[in-house]
Amino acid sequence: MDSIQYITKLDHLAKILQPGIFVLAISLFVLELVLLLLRKQKLNHKGGVVSLTSGVFVFGLEAVADFMFYLAICYWLYQYRIFNLGFAWYTWLLCFLLYDFLFYTSHRLQHRVRLLWCFHSVHHTSVEMRLTSAVRGSVFDFIYNPPFFVWMCILGIHPLMFIIVRTLSRVWGILTHIHETLVGHLPRLNKVLITPDVHRVHHGKNALYIDKNYAEILSVWDRLLGTYREYTEPPVYGILKPVDPNSFTSIQFSPWRDLYTDVKCTPNLTAKLKVIFMPPEYTAEH
Repeated sequence: MDSIQYITKLDHLAKILQPGIFVLAISLFVLELVLLLLRKQKLNHKGGVVSLTSGVFVFGLEAVADFMFYLAICYWLYQYRIFNLGFAWYTWLLCFLLYDFLFYTSHRLQHRVRLLWCFHSVHHTSVEMRLTSAVRGSVFDFIYNPPFFVWMCILGIHPLMFIIVRTLSRVWGILTHIHETLVGHLPRLNKVLITPDVHRVHHGKNALYIDKNYAEILSVWDRLLGTYREYTEPPVYGILKPVDPNSFTSIQFSPWRDLYTDVKCTPNLTAKLKVIFMPPEYTAEH
């Protein structure tokens, strides 16, 4: 098969996968809900609706942004690629490993830079862990998230390869949010993968869980870089700063309002920049 035929097939696969993930996600949401209701599990239905509403904006706006300019940027960068990596199996493996490491890096920055935390904190406002929590995100995610990854194409990763790997990785990312009564502890898999068990730690606001387990699929990044934590106590979900988890406007806009207030009350430019770019817990001296 020549490269043109291969690219045509990849393009067809990408066009199936991208809408397919929405169908799969909705199916999984419904299935999980049915199973939890049959088990008479107490659920935060208002929070679930807020998560789904956020998800519609997150993925809808990202799809528009991809169509409008991010895919064009990927193809433009690919024209000036440094290496001709082609489509061999090892290129797919490289693409996956690079994407997963970049996810870890971007995710860690989202927790340690106040400006980025304003985006990402929305995802952590859910006070329960179930599949709908996976799509609770900022309506502004499309602004800052893709730039972390699009430059992969200049290395020689074809844009379609990047899209397919990103889409499939997100399926795993959704599954890691499944309710603990449906998938419990998986100690053997934890050694290699970010399982639901490991990701619950990441969502806990317990002191020993804060800023741990950033990766999406491979737990090796957290282990190598000192951010891995095993599940040792039940997580308390949510964020440290009070916010109404059942209010769409509160979870989406209160981080920005708080940042604006803190910057406004800070006296000089250097201090203001520190408020914006230091970790969320940083407090400027007024």
